[in-house]
Amino acid sequence: MNPLQILSLILIDIGSLDSLFRTYRQFLGNLFLATCGVYSVFAIVYSLSCIEIAELTENPAVNDLAHGVFRCISVWNYIVQIVFYISINITHYVNRTGEPNHWLTKGAQRYECFLEKSFLSVVFPLSLFVCNTFWYVFHNTRDLIYPKIIDDVIPNWYNHTVHTVPVVIVFLHLILVEHKTSPIPMSTSVFIQCAFHAMYLSMLIILRYLDGVWLYKFLGYYAVSRSSQIISAILFSFVSPIVYVMMGYKTHAEVEKIVSKVNNKKNNSELLAKTNNNNYDVEWKLK
Repeated sequence: MNPLQILSLILIDIGSLDSLFRTYRQFLGNLFLATCGVYSVFAIVYSLSCIEIAELTENPAVNDLAHGVFRCISVWNYIVQIVFYISINITHYVNRTGEPNHWLTKGAQRYECFLEKSFLSVVFPLSLFVCNTFWYVFHNTRDLIYPKIIDDVIPNWYNHTVHTVPVVIVFLHLILVEHKTSPIPMSTSVFIQCAFHAMYLSMLIILRYLDGVWLYKFLGYYAVSRSSQIISAILFSFVSPIVYVMMGYKTHAEVEKIVSKVNNKKNNSELLAKTNNNNYDVEWKLK
């Protein structure tokens, strides 16, 4: 075997760091999804059994926030992620174990397609919006969004599971998980996010006039004048959703570009090895 053949085999079997990533991407993606599924089940069990919201409702300092906890967008995002990762694990299991023509398998395939398309349009941008907004307000005016007294009832690490971990999860998902379907057009995702945020902002305004207080106290702190209210509404309903959707699609495109390059390298290496083997066979026959 000549040196060129050996080099070709090395490129195929060992490969560069990129090709190793491509080779094990599916395995890492499946492992990641399974881990997220287990984590989501744990989140449900812990949230229902260990978080005592009643203790917060008894405290006047956080009474309003405790009563409206299920109106908080952080909780909505947390539920969306939990449902998403439990659902996608169930669909993967059904697709692997079920009969191809069974109605349940076909239903799981359609639902998996829906989940994949909803990732860049719902899960990713919503997670970025929730976590970035929370930590911005937290570091500037903590008492207006997450008073220290909450730490006596809810562990600090649990706060990170709601407001930090979601961002880590969606970026790892974007890098590791290879979807079978292409995402919906970015313009559609932008429309979905802007419509959702406009609806949520409208709900906050209605609750403000019905209850006499903002669900989030920082809204009253930052949006004092009429101009600041208009600017805040535009940032909340349009600018932020568009930025986060574009970020998701841009990152997705870059990852796919890297994977495509790795595939081309692998195909070229295989073609080179095949060509060298054919040349070696011809040389051997001539001898």
